[in-house]
Amino acid sequence: MKSVSKSSIKVFVIAATVVFAAAYFFQQSSVTIADRSPVVPVADENHLPEIMEQRHKTIGLGQRLFFGIEVIDPEGDLVRTELIEKPKTAKFNQATLTVDWTPTPAEPRNAKFVVKVTEIPRDPKREQRSFTKEFTIRVVKQKVKLLEMPKAPLEVDAFVSIIDPERLAAVNKRWDIITFFQRIAEIEADKQIKPGNGISPTTGKQLFHDAMKQLAVIHKNPSLDPDDPKFNPEWNAEHWRIVAIRPRMNKKLFELRFVFFNVAAPEQAYLMPRMRIARGKDAGRPEDQRQKNNLAFAKMFHDAFFDGDKMKPFVAGNKAEYGKALEKFVAQVLTYNDPDDPMMRANLAAVPHNSRLGGGSAYDANGKYLYGDGWALGAMKVTPVVRDGKKVLAFTSPFIDGFAASIKPNKDGTAFRPVPPPASDPANAEFIKGWDHLIDDDDKGNIAIPMEMPDGSIARSNIDTTLNRFEVPSGFRFAENGFRDARRRIFEERGMTCIQCHVRDFDEGNYLLDMNDPKKSPSTATETVGRVFFIITPTLHSGRSEYMLRNEIAQVGGMQGVFRDYLGINVKINSPLAADWPHTTKYGKR
Repeated sequence: MKSVSKSSIKVFVIAATVVFAAAYFFQQSSVTIADRSPVVPVADENHLPEIMEQRHKTIGLGQRLFFGIEVIDPEGDLVRTELIEKPKTAKFNQATLTVDWTPTPAEPRNAKFVVKVTEIPRDPKREQRSFTKEFTIRVVKQKVKLLEMPKAPLEVDAFVSIIDPERLAAVNKRWDIITFFQRIAEIEADKQIKPGNGISPTTGKQLFHDAMKQLAVIHKNPSLDPDDPKFNPEWNAEHWRIVAIRPRMNKKLFELRFVFFNVAAPEQAYLMPRMRIARGKDAGRPEDQRQKNNLAFAKMFHDAFFDGDKMKPFVAGNKAEYGKALEKFVAQVLTYNDPDDPMMRANLAAVPHNSRLGGGSAYDANGKYLYGDGWALGAMKVTPVVRDGKKVLAFTSPFIDGFAASIKPNKDGTAFRPVPPPASDPANAEFIKGWDHLIDDDDKGNIAIPMEMPDGSIARSNIDTTLNRFEVPSGFRFAENGFRDARRRIFEERGMTCIQCHVRDFDEGNYLLDMNDPKKSPSTATETVGRVFFIITPTLHSGRSEYMLRNEIAQVGGMQGVFRDYLGINVKINSPLAADWPHTTKYGKR
């Protein structure tokens, strides 16, 4: 694959900015039922579905605009979303709820769009309700100025969510998606191929091919399958860019997260490799191995961007030099190899994917669209598969790992632990037959997302969507601990399902509150925030929500604590949340 030139980086910036502009597509206008602000659902009250607001109101002739119609129902009722009026030149993909539009001179000055939303209640006693929302986009002759980068403090942009294309340019030049996947192929070959097991290695090109086929299958969308006649070449490898890098030092095991995004296709699609420098299963990893990972990661990151307790001058003043330092750090993580410890080598945790490609949509027997949200979330791992009679490494889509459904104190009352919910406990009156098989094999406490099979049995799902996975507060996951219970934050992302975290109208509350002690931890400590639709990472195309910024600022404070606890260095940076992070970061997220 060719290197990314300056001109192509510029094209990426323009394309990504267009997508970001579209991500705020819906404005409050012409609603047949009164508009309302996001609210926290309460018992016995059923709210109408919510539509994401539009902030982009003008587009120039010849400018391409693509956007998704983002709708969510607070109670998790099913939603049918239809675009019943649009400009003639606008394309609408009903399966992915995506509009792709390049205005022509034939368009009216004010192009009108009308969305119809129908709520299909889960409660059979409630009737369906529909409403429409009308909005216009003004078409002008000249190209318009697109929305700006999402704002955040320097410490967030440089150390928590690295999203500026200039800061990412060197990494994109060195690590295109095929080269990146080639490194994953090498890592997995080193991990999985042993003498006599007959497993053959793979290549980065083949892994990318596998990834596209996995997305096509999980979303039932043949346009992503390179072997299907309906394949859309916009999904080719050359259209993927790294749009965010996130050093995660607020996890129990520090890791580096990458976000690859397709800048050509109208649908939003993200592939997000999570890279570490320690191997082994999380639930069974020895404590000294976890600490070695964290110490080595913290030292490499500190040395890349700090001299002692001060930021290196280029962090604030020279994005090109910053980019070189970032690329060097990325290479250190991706090629890490401790010759004295075979478990301390570059490692792939998984490749989560969050995409609006149709995964949540449902159809009748004749293929007519019934309802959906376009979005689905999942993850891929490299495992052996049989091809042409031979075992070879490939990307596959295993079931989505378990989540904390019930959180209780341990036996001596010194800490919290996840335990199986009543629905999966055969000894409980609320047990659901077959659900005991959903309990996580590693930690024996978390539960996987249930999926009903055609024969009525229950399996572990490899897809998570708002269509059938957005559990209401009375659902099995919250039978013993509320949806907004701040203690879920103790268990990192596993406190909620993917979709529950990515679609929310609440925060986890006071980030400085110690949640780990059952003797003093409150059951809830959350606050309402504006509705968040599909948090991925703050970029040009997804924006930066109030919730996301609060979380990022918390990570700045946590990073200070990491350097203090692991390196003995009190770095001098601006941390709006806490001048001195109060928690001991060696024990994991607090």
